[in-house]
Amino acid sequence: MMKAKFKGFGLNSRLSRLTIFQRIAIGNSVVIAIGAIGGTLITRMLTDKAADIWLIILFTIVGTIFSVLINSLIVSSALRPLYELRRLVERLHGGLTQIDLQLLKETDPDIEQLAVALNSLVTQLEERNLQLRALSQRAINAQEEERRRIALSLHDDTGQALTMLIIHLDRIENRLTKDQVDLKAKLAFARKLASDTLEELRKIIFGLRPAILDDLGLVPAIRWYARSNLEPHGIQVKVVAPEEQNLPDELTTTLFRISQETINNIARHSQAHTATISLLNEKERVLLKVNDDGLGFDVNETTGQALRLEQLGLLGIQERAELVGGEVTVESAPGKGTEIQVIVPLITKGDGQNG
Repeated sequence: MMKAKFKGFGLNSRLSRLTIFQRIAIGNSVVIAIGAIGGTLITRMLTDKAADIWLIILFTIVGTIFSVLINSLIVSSALRPLYELRRLVERLHGGLTQIDLQLLKETDPDIEQLAVALNSLVTQLEERNLQLRALSQRAINAQEEERRRIALSLHDDTGQALTMLIIHLDRIENRLTKDQVDLKAKLAFARKLASDTLEELRKIIFGLRPAILDDLGLVPAIRWYARSNLEPHGIQVKVVAPEEQNLPDELTTTLFRISQETINNIARHSQAHTATISLLNEKERVLLKVNDDGLGFDVNETTGQALRLEQLGLLGIQERAELVGGEVTVESAPGKGTEIQVIVPLITKGDGQNG
């Protein structure tokens, strides 16, 4: 019994070293040989017995069915490595980052080589992905730092200079006599121009890095930005969140930028009447949820066409969330509004790492 088992294993081992083409060729050759031998024997038997037509038809049908079954079993066995490879590819699509090559050791040699090449490609892609994320994180951090520096410089230097200019124009105008009407009008125009310029400068500063984010925190900054950008469009906004959010600076900036992008999307595209922004700080994660009752959209279609149409809002949200180990879920349908949910861990991937 053990001897027979050992022989069978040796045959399987030898067959596993054959390619799929060789297996199918050998299998079909065996089927043809068996069919030829069987057909010859049956024909001889029928000739000797002078069988009728119905017996000939019966043997023909049985022989055909038998040949098809045997051939199907052989082809199925030969193609089994392809099925295993397909399952591995499906697992890779589902998030697997490493192929267990031992699973393909006893399969087709060509498939095994293909799996080795695929595994090498997946490993390289994963390494490149990690490198790109690290570079993207550095670029975002550098961008935020540069925004902070520019905003501070504009506020302290340019903003104060414009403020002093307005004050001096006021003083000069107050010293003019009543007869100097033309000069007063020109000074009033210059003062208004300086005031308008200062107001636009403040908007630029707030767009770069709102001081309220550093001074008062995340929730007041989100509330201010939402009201400033949604209410002028007739969209009533509600912010539901505890005022104090003891979050790391990286998470604070990330959540504000994500909120900023979702608010901009609502203002530009949704045609909504109301919007709700919720921020929940749990023990190990932070949940940000943004809802609106606007037009909605087809998520799959929009995501698939984002790069081609250069509509990178959702992709930017996804990228920022993933850089801090978070996840983004978008639920929407035409005519049914939109809900964007972002979950990020309180301990980010970058904690405790330098450079």
